[in-house]
Amino acid sequence: MSHFPTKTIDGFHVTVNGIPMHLRIEAINNSVAKIYATDVLGNQQPMPPSISLSDAAGANVAPYKNEFLVTWIDSYILKVSGVEAIWMTNQKQQAFKTAPGITHFKVM
Repeated sequence: MSHFPTKTIDGFHVTVNGIPMHLRIEAINNSVAKIYATDVLGNQQPMPPSISLSDAAGANVAPYKNEFLVTWIDSYILKVSGVEAIWMTNQKQQAFKTAPGITHFKVM
């Protein structure tokens, strides 16, 4: 989550239960972004139950309407099937680090 140009979305290729999909992070405003799942064609999908998000203190973040909402207040760790996969570090922009096999892309 950074000071996105209007239509920029950060995306990550992941495999969930053997199914390739994308996780996307899109700014809602300057303080909040949403994380949601799509198929590889970009069609939004329900958030798989094997995807979880926690804040820096380890508290789980509950999904809201099939997406996670994140703010600048905290850093986050996203897990795929219980394995840490994406680290989002609070910097008034998100700096992404990914596990092996997950590639980062931007949707313009």
